Amino acid sequence: MNAPDIIVFLGRFHPLVVHLPIGFLLLAFLMWIYDHWKKTDTFNQAIAFSLLLGTVGAGAACVIGFMLSLSGGYADSALDWHMWAGIATTILSTWAYLSFTLSLSENRAKHIRWVSLTLMVMVLSATGHLGGNLTHGSDYLTEYAPIIGSRANQLPPPVTIQQAMLYDHIAKPIIQAKCISCHSDEKKKGGLSLVDGAAMRKGGDAGSIFAQPFGENELLRRIHLPESSDDVMPPKGKTQLTENERKLLAFWLKQEGGFGMTMDSVGNDSINHLAAVYLGLEKNSHGENNIAQLDSVPQHVIENLLAEGVVIRELVAGSNCYDVRVPSSLGHDKGAELLKKLEPLAQNIIWLHLSGLGLKNQELAPLGAMNNLVKLRLDNNDISDEGIKPIASLKRLEVLNLYGNALTDNCLTDLSSIENLKTVYVWETEITESQVGKTKIIR
Repeated sequence: MNAPDIIVFLGRFHPLVVHLPIGFLLLAFLMWIYDHWKKTDTFNQAIAFSLLLGTVGAGAACVIGFMLSLSGGYADSALDWHMWAGIATTILSTWAYLSFTLSLSENRAKHIRWVSLTLMVMVLSATGHLGGNLTHGSDYLTEYAPIIGSRANQLPPPVTIQQAMLYDHIAKPIIQAKCISCHSDEKKKGGLSLVDGAAMRKGGDAGSIFAQPFGENELLRRIHLPESSDDVMPPKGKTQLTENERKLLAFWLKQEGGFGMTMDSVGNDSINHLAAVYLGLEKNSHGENNIAQLDSVPQHVIENLLAEGVVIRELVAGSNCYDVRVPSSLGHDKGAELLKKLEPLAQNIIWLHLSGLGLKNQELAPLGAMNNLVKLRLDNNDISDEGIKPIASLKRLEVLNLYGNALTDNCLTDLSSIENLKTVYVWETEITESQVGKTKIIR
């Protein structure tokens, strides 16, 4: 359903508005319980006022909630139950308010208050639960419950990466944490539910999530969009997928779900390594013990780079050691230019991320001056074997990501000359070796 933008805009205030009447109605109920317990009518006026505010707020929440429902993406049955429960709460609170303000006999008023306030709280609780189901999924409340919760019945964690299941241990937890709140049976954004394999194969408005060719796969496209995009998944404002999670989901999609597949049968060292890191079976920390006090950098140098869109983070406060990232969203045409502009910061860069910038061999010369570099990401650029030469002199380099470049075994000689190099990621290259001296080649 395509609702006008103004309706959707107003509808999105529903989560903000709905909590106010809940507070007022519960406060009225608690004051009434206190008065009943003490056998007084001390709070009658306060109860009436609180019920009035709660009723008006509940009515507003119903209207705004209806506007939100017009944006689509919700299961009709679950939405209907939530909507009618909200309307019933508003009617009961109105009934309760009138019992405190109309001229009724004491006995009649008492009975109406008993019925209306008790039912109001019961229906209010049900309404909140149904709303939570729409937002977070039907097992949100019970997920961590002993015995009956889904967590209690999940597979035990693997001891080794070979024992891990591609879907159950890796893809499913990522989906549950980052995707299911928008793609459950209760809330199907884009008509898509990710609750199980059958729903995934059925897909949503764009078809099955396993649709090929993968260059046209809508889910794959959306999880790789920048966070600023309106189409990014998860949507703006929610915790985004990490780069590791994106790669694991991309591999899982290419296996058409890999339901029942163990990591032992994957046959991809790079993916096995990423999965092991995700599951906590292998550490992914490099350079943390190499942080030392370096000379300070003029503040204007850092400010100028930040103004260009470069992301700079000090690894340890006061160390003048930096983790620097040039976002791929800045575009291929600015990658080489910004790399040159890093030269004043060269001795202070410990971790450097230059992923997806379209960098070419001849544009990597500034890297040769970064003598303290420990971790370098050059994945998804236009680098060939010659591009390794500028970084062969980086004696402190421990981790190098070359995934997605046009590299062959001819570059291994240069890689072997980097004396502290421990790990090189070469997934989707033509490198065939798995070990060069002390260096592990993850492919």
